[in-house]
Parts: sequence; structure tokens; C-alpha cells
Amino acid sequence: MSLRRYGPGRAVPMAKPKKQPSRKPTDPKRAALVRKIILHTFIACLFFGGLGIGFWYVQEYVQRDVANPTEPPTIVIKNKPHWMSDFLVEKIAETARPKVMKSAFDRQMLLDASAALARNPWVANVKEVRRAYGRKPGDVLEIDCDFRMPVALVRWGSYYWLVDSNGFKLPEQYEPKDVPKIVRIEEGRVDIRIIDGVKRPPPETGHKWNGDDLAAALEMIRLLSDKPYAQDILKINVSQYGSDREPQVVLVTRQATEVRWGRVPSDKDSFIEVSTARKLERLQSLYSRYHRLDAGHTGGIDIRFDEVTYPDPPGSGATADNRH
Repeated sequence: MSLRRYGPGRAVPMAKPKKQPSRKPTDPKRAALVRKIILHTFIACLFFGGLGIGFWYVQEYVQRDVANPTEPPTIVIKNKPHWMSDFLVEKIAETARPKVMKSAFDRQMLLDASAALARNPWVANVKEVRRAYGRKPGDVLEIDCDFRMPVALVRWGSYYWLVDSNGFKLPEQYEPKDVPKIVRIEEGRVDIRIIDGVKRPPPETGHKWNGDDLAAALEMIRLLSDKPYAQDILKINVSQYGSDREPQVVLVTRQATEVRWGRVPSDKDSFIEVSTARKLERLQSLYSRYHRLDAGHTGGIDIRFDEVTYPDPPGSGATADNRH
């Protein structure tokens, strides 16, 4: 250590100068790798930033112009039954149509539409409610349901009420003057039959109309539905249903005459009369021969037993049936 003097007689030791660290030469490959990593990181930030901004703009567009419709969706009934009128289609569509505008992605709208359809008396079962694409996403609502097809007009009091094949009461009711245009369709064909003589009053719309007499009449409608000669039958009278002596079911023809059918096939005592198959054969034979089920007899016809009989018309004063 060297000494440095500061004034007379005093010496201060001198510190040795520090050695400067030697700098290693930069590795060109390493520097290029660092620059490459920095560049890729920058590009990745730009890319993902752009994606984020693009997603935000797309989300805003969808929410503003697509998801929030300006008018109610169009309702489409898949597999529309042939018997369903355009008027009824619109009434059912109105049931499913949302009351307020909702997002096309709102799942609750589908649940609400399905619940509303399930409460509609014309709907027996809701299979599916789904969105579809028309002019833009979600502007069509497709509904797929099982519907209750009207098969009869049940008379009660001064009105006639539509029911389906299982006896569920439908919303429509008619006055007597309106019945002919409901019963007959194009070319005078019988489309819906009248059921007369039921003993229980109608239930609320959409509920099943109970009663063995109504069930028997509906069973006859199902039995005769595919028979050509059923076109001659306008009405099914069950006012004597449950009687041991009188015909429990009477078919009333277009000529206002009666075909005394008797017990329905499901009746446990139907063996008292000739078989259902034989009764049907008789109706077929009579219609083929006379083109009317009453064989031209104003008093009608009784097909319940071994011999077909032709009762005299009411008020004729006769006491015995003619037999054939």
C-alpha cells in the first residue's frame, strides 16, 4: 500500500485502484434468439388483443342486431294435421308466441312456450319447441305437438260441444243452426257425428268428459270410422245406455231413421246379442243392396239378434215387428 502525505509529518495510506471486470463478447445467436422471442411475443399480443376486440364487437353486434328481435317470431307447426284449419293454426300459434320481445338466446322463452302449449285444450302432448332460422337466427319458432282431433259434437242443453276421440272437451261450442255446416264437409260428406243422450254435464274446456254413455258412443265412432257405409250415420243416441231391454246404442241415419245397434263391443254382456262382426256384415249388406242402412223402412231396423227386424214407425198403431 502506498502512502500519501497530507501536511507535514502525516501520511495516509493510498487504496489500490479496482480492477475493471472484463466484458464477455455478446453471443450473436443468443441475441438473435432474444430478439425473435420478443418479436413473437409482440405479435401474439397483437393477435390475441385483436381477437378480444373482434369478439367484443361481434358480441355487441349479436346482442344489438341479432339476439334482440324487433318483432315476434314466426310460429311454424310441424306436421300440421290435415283437419286443422288456418284459423285454428293461428290460434295455437298465438298461444306459443312470446308476449314480450326476448333474446334469441333466451332458453326461458322455449320453456314458457312449451308450458303455454301444454295448457292449450287443442294440444294433447308437446314433443318439442325449438328455434329455427328464417331471415335471421331465432326469428322462427317451430312447435311439434300431438293435437286433439275433433270427432263428435255432444249435445247438452241448447248447445253442441266438440270432443276428441278420448272424450276431451274442446273449446268450440255451437248452436243448433250451426251444426249442419260442422257435421258435413265438401260434397256433403259426414265429417263429425253428433252424440245425443249423455247424462253428465260437460266439464271445463280441456278436461275429459266422463260417462260410460259418452265412452260407448265414442267407441262406436272409432269402430265405424273406416267403413264406407258410415256416411249414412249422422248421430249416435245413447239415451238408453245401461238399459236391459231397450237398445243401448242407436245409430240415427241421414233419413232420420234408426238402426238399433245395441251393446258396444267392449260391453261384458255383449254376448247376449249377435257378435259385432255379424252386425257389421249386416250393415254392409244392407247398404250394398239399398244404399241406405235402414233398407228403406221408415221405422228403422233392429240388428241386435238372430233375425233382423223392421220395427213399425212410431204412431202407426202396429203391435208387432216385421221380420226378415
